[in-house]
Amino acid sequence: MTRRPWDDDERLLADLAEAVRGTQPLADTIAAQAEGVLSWRTIDEDLLQASLTFDSSLEAAAGTRADPGQTRVLVFSSTPLSMELEVTQDEVVGQILPPGPGEIHVETPDGTEYSVSADESGFFELPSLPADAVRLRCDTATGRVVTDWVRL
Repeated sequence: MTRRPWDDDERLLADLAEAVRGTQPLADTIAAQAEGVLSWRTIDEDLLQASLTFDSSLEAAAGTRADPGQTRVLVFSSTPLSMELEVTQDEVVGQILPPGPGEIHVETPDGTEYSVSADESGFFELPSLPADAVRLRCDTATGRVVTDWVRL
């Protein structure tokens, strides 16, 4: 091993730059692997994603004009759980399918979250109509499901 004369700051910085440049291929490999690992951090949620399979407001748009006071029905489907929601002007009620008790977590894009309980028949009611888009996460004894983001 050769000793370097680092009594000069410029020489020291040049040697440090050379040493760092030599690690660039390894740093690129580490960064690529880190990106791959981070992409797996939400895999459980992605696998449990329930997609919107029915929205009555879209059906009404294809036919006649919907009455603003009409009930909107949304169905989110996945395996093993699904969720049905009925949205009126002032409330949201829903049911877990297959029916059973559970906990419904309501998330908003800004990170706000609150929970409501579903009864033995799987029925639940949200305390207020969210103004922004929401995502629902349902936890039951038989599984967990997360819905798409939707504006109610």
